[in-house]
Amino acid sequence: MPLTLADAIEAYLLQLVEARKAMLEVSRRELSERFSCAPSQINYVLETRFTPERGFVVRSRRGGGGCIFIVPVTHDGATDLLRAAYQQSSRGLTPLQAQHLVRLLAGQGIVTEREATLMEAAVGRPLVSAPDDSDGVLRGRLMQAMLKSLMSRA
Repeated sequence: MPLTLADAIEAYLLQLVEARKAMLEVSRRELSERFSCAPSQINYVLETRFTPERGFVVRSRRGGGGCIFIVPVTHDGATDLLRAAYQQSSRGLTPLQAQHLVRLLAGQGIVTEREATLMEAAVGRPLVSAPDDSDGVLRGRLMQAMLKSLMSRA
């Protein structure tokens, strides 16, 4: 199966993160030149594949080619992960996003398996039967309430 451009960019960045085993700092401009693509393609990969529920916190700095920081989250970075997850939840969550986020929290030892099961029961399924985005917004608010509680004990 041939790799898409997004797959190639993701693989390259994962390789760099793995080699450093710490925060990665790269230039958006250099990446777009390396892969002969628009900077928006780099943004797409970062927004969809380097998310808190996948174990990453991404920060960027404007100017100078757009410096990007990719931080793999470890147990030591629990507070950063919780904050990033809280921020992401503010935009609403799908059941799958919520489930991935809960599994990441459990995998990092931030919540126990029992807590993860309870969290998944609360946010891992459809919540209301409404034709608009209220389901995702409600799920995001529920997740934020749980994350806020976790942050207070971290």
